[in-house]
Amino acid sequence: MNISVMVSGGGTNLQALIDRVADGSIPDARIALVLSSRDGVYSLERARKASIKTVVISKKDYPDEEAKTDAILAALAEEGTDLVVMAGYMIIVSPRIPRAYAGRIINIHPALLPRHGGPGYYGLHVHEAVLAAGDTESGATVHYVDDRGVDSGEIILQGRVPVLDGDTPEILQQRVLTVEHRILPEATALVLQKL
Repeated sequence: MNISVMVSGGGTNLQALIDRVADGSIPDARIALVLSSRDGVYSLERARKASIKTVVISKKDYPDEEAKTDAILAALAEEGTDLVVMAGYMIIVSPRIPRAYAGRIINIHPALLPRHGGPGYYGLHVHEAVLAAGDTESGATVHYVDDRGVDSGEIILQGRVPVLDGDTPEILQQRVLTVEHRILPEATALVLQKL
């Protein structure tokens, strides 16, 4: 099975996937492509070190949204993508992408959906919202990406962490990240079993 991973940043979740494919925890699969929304991010270096093909499709190079979507779909098709994993991809994609990969595109979100999801809930904003709401726990969610909205797809797997006294958004983010690194590979393996 060919996995294409969509990224925008440092790629710690990408690294978790690379490691789990390498050790057989995600069986019968290979990461065929790492597609980044930005050039110069460390995800691309992680992919190069693992001899994985990379492509950058940025708003700068594709200011027209339809042309950018065409380029993304073409890159995914070229690698014979069976499953798309959005691992810190910080751009809201056109509904055409989840339609093309219905039931074969997943995302990791750093909160317990349906809480603290949707447009504007990304990065530290999510953890700020958790703390502002006075939640006693947080965590991460892997869900299917659908064409109905942002973070609206069916939940595949969740992992929980406590919110502790004295937590800052940055401290909470690091605690949640350890859960992300565990459940994203688990969910990837689960979804691949169903394909």
